[in-house]
Amino acid sequence: MNSKIAKGIALILFGILLCIGGADINKTLLSSWNDFPFSLVGIISGIAGLVMIFAKNKGEKDK
Repeated sequence: MNSKIAKGIALILFGILLCIGGADINKTLLSSWNDFPFSLVGIISGIAGLVMIFAKNKGEKDK
């Protein structure tokens, strides 16, 4: 497996984790902040992971 693909998958999983645990993270870790949008950060990181997975390398030719 290509390293770029593995990093993209890890980024998608991290985004899912942020989306699921966003409310609990706000309650426990960041109680002084008022509703930090962890779900939005998770969605953005998931989109970045998809781009990393499906974007072609510049040096790689079509096979």
